[in-house]
Amino acid sequence: KVMLQPRFIMLCIAASIRHTGGLCFAYNCDLFYRDTFPHIDLGGWLFFVTFIIGGVGVVFGGIVSDKIVAKMGIKSRVAVLAISQLISTPFAFGSIYMGPVGAMITLAISYLFAEMWFGILFAILVEIVPLSVRSTTVGVFLFVMNNVGGNLPILLEPVRKATSFQDALAIFYAGAYLVSSVLFGITMLMMGKSKPTPPKTNGHPMEGIENGGFTTIERLANPSAHNIESHHL
Repeated sequence: KVMLQPRFIMLCIAASIRHTGGLCFAYNCDLFYRDTFPHIDLGGWLFFVTFIIGGVGVVFGGIVSDKIVAKMGIKSRVAVLAISQLISTPFAFGSIYMGPVGAMITLAISYLFAEMWFGILFAILVEIVPLSVRSTTVGVFLFVMNNVGGNLPILLEPVRKATSFQDALAIFYAGAYLVSSVLFGITMLMMGKSKPTPPKTNGHPMEGIENGGFTTIERLANPSAHNIESHHL
């Protein structure tokens, strides 16, 4: 039932589109820049931007999600997810159509915001999925996202032949960022206003966000055992 909820389905579709955009660029960025700027070697800059700046974006997204947005509710998490992709979109277009210096600068800014998505996405996912079916749900989510995101990039080549390399990347890379931002925004509207009450087992919440039932052995132990030990002492 959880996997049939509209918000879960929409989140899965949005994540698949965003994953498609990321993989389209990852598979083609080196070839694209060598083809567009044959007189300049941008390999080192590409590594710095994608690895270093992208890593900073992932950490920044996690900090925003955990320290700021967590206090404002799950809707705000999805809002940050949508806004981060929207901010990255114009810079993604700039990394395609600008010169070598401008392309690297806009690519760095785009990556800083675009890579915020992954940590926030799974923070949202684990909050809307009960602990009892979380492993199954996350597995299905990853399966769909990786298969859609991994297979849609094959459409880039026929589009490139029909138009140009720049236009093909604009559609499947920067365009995917824009579409995913809109879909994440729609997903935000599907999130409930209040957090549902988590199911309980033996008086302890089953939601992963509340781990009160799994903190220490003492809390799980039989209280009578402590009384027996105290009596012997």
